[in-house]
Amino acid sequence: MNFMGCKTQKDLISICKKIIPPLSPNLYKGQAGRIAVIGGCEDYTGAPFFSAHSASMLGCDLTHVICESNAATVIKSYTPDLMVHPYLKDTNSYNQWKLKEILLNSSSSSSSSSPSSSPSSSDINDIEPFIKSQVLPKIQLLLERIHVVVIGPGFGRDPIMLKTLELIINELKKSDKPIILDADALYLLSIHPNIIKNYSNCIITPNIVEFKRICNSINIEFEINEFLNNLNNEKLIELLQLVSLKLGNITILLKGLNDYIVTNNSDNNKLLIINDNIGSFKRVGGQGDTLTGLISCLWAWGSYTYKNQLFPQSKLNPILNDEQIKMISCFGGSLLTRNSANLAFKDYGRSLQTSDIHKYINKSYNQFFN
Repeated sequence: MNFMGCKTQKDLISICKKIIPPLSPNLYKGQAGRIAVIGGCEDYTGAPFFSAHSASMLGCDLTHVICESNAATVIKSYTPDLMVHPYLKDTNSYNQWKLKEILLNSSSSSSSSSPSSSPSSSDINDIEPFIKSQVLPKIQLLLERIHVVVIGPGFGRDPIMLKTLELIINELKKSDKPIILDADALYLLSIHPNIIKNYSNCIITPNIVEFKRICNSINIEFEINEFLNNLNNEKLIELLQLVSLKLGNITILLKGLNDYIVTNNSDNNKLLIINDNIGSFKRVGGQGDTLTGLISCLWAWGSYTYKNQLFPQSKLNPILNDEQIKMISCFGGSLLTRNSANLAFKDYGRSLQTSDIHKYINKSYNQFFN
């Protein structure tokens, strides 16, 4: 374990406690975390909910979901506690807009054709204007107020949505906004690895299959079978640190039997945390989304509430730097996810669902951080 001289889990927990703001009347709404989850399409509505809901359950003040319009009503029906914004638009929305543009211009054109079911090469010049005029303005206004942005849960692979995601990430980088990439955002990363290259204010949370795709995209050889039965080894750690370095010192949390958290800081020092706490013996869709939500809440507390010294304990020296805050946020999120899943599994066994795990987030928090 190569992180600030920590030798035990207790040491790591002690560091993590430093970034957690107290429950205090001196903090006003929003100072203890404003999170946005960008994801959710017609087919996938649970993933963005789990990510946003876990952040809320941990104690984030304000939690938003920015999703495709067909997903919004469904996600709103899960709970009134989240703020849901139907700002994303897919290919169907693009085609409707395109048809409207054709009809508006038909009087000055001798011929017109209906748009196809998916964007063609002839549509390229229209796609960005569509996104920039119909999608980005509302999203940009909201994201200006957000501390950490989670991107990818339930996003899907619609080409218009993925192009929107590229443009959103580019805008977030301009303001140096903390971002977490997961799920379909990692698919986009495997296609366009330069999208976050050298943007160190980023965490990615791949599973082993997603990690292989990323390795392939940057010409690093990786065979899954070589590591499945022997995850705790130096070769895997070296590989993770190499990927972090080639992507520009981003932080990686590789999910698996153990969670590996690695980064290379600005001085090219290699940082490593391994969390081997027992989780659930049943894997069910949504646990990774829970993880990203918990990380986002801790990272918002660290990068905003703690760094701006909005509570008395945050004024104690030494102050954690950006790399340390990212790493400890990943560790805290991993620890809470695994422990909550373990507690839920003991009660629910094979019937365990991700919604059951969320019932134990507060109990896990109290177990480690109170």
